[in-house]
Amino acid sequence: MGYIIKEFIDAPSVYACLECRSHLARRDDVISRTFQGRFGRAYLTETVVNQRLGRNEDRLLMTGLHTVCDLHCRVCDAVVGWRYVRAHDRSQQYKEGRYILEQSRIYSIDQPIKPGPNDGPSSGAVSCEVAGDMQSPLQNITL
Repeated sequence: MGYIIKEFIDAPSVYACLECRSHLARRDDVISRTFQGRFGRAYLTETVVNQRLGRNEDRLLMTGLHTVCDLHCRVCDAVVGWRYVRAHDRSQQYKEGRYILEQSRIYSIDQPIKPGPNDGPSSGAVSCEVAGDMQSPLQNITL
C-alpha cells in the first residue's frame, strides 16, 4: 500500500480519530454542533484532513434525501462520519461539500500553546477529552 503521511494540525484544539489519534479537523472550524449522526450527536465542518472517502450512496436522513459518502480515517480506515455530496432538497444545499464528524467516533485534543518569548516555562501538559460523554483513560495526559 505504501507510506501513509499523517497531517498534523497546528491549532490549540483539534478533533482526532478515536481509534488511532490522527488529527481530523480544527475545533474552531466546526460550523454546527447540533447535527444528529447515526450514533448520536455530530458536528458539521468544512475541512477534514487525514481522510479517505467511500462510495457515493443515497441516504434518507432526518432532513430528507441526500447523496453522501462515508468518511474514513486515512490512517486506520475507521468510519468517523460522512461527506454531503448532494442535497436533493434546495433548503439543505448549504451542506453540500461539507463533512459530518460523529461525536462518538472522535475525541478532542487541547494542545499546549507554544510559549512566546516573554512567557514563563511551559509545563508541557496536553489535555485530552473524548468528544461527548464517553469516558477515556486519556482524558488528562501530562507529557
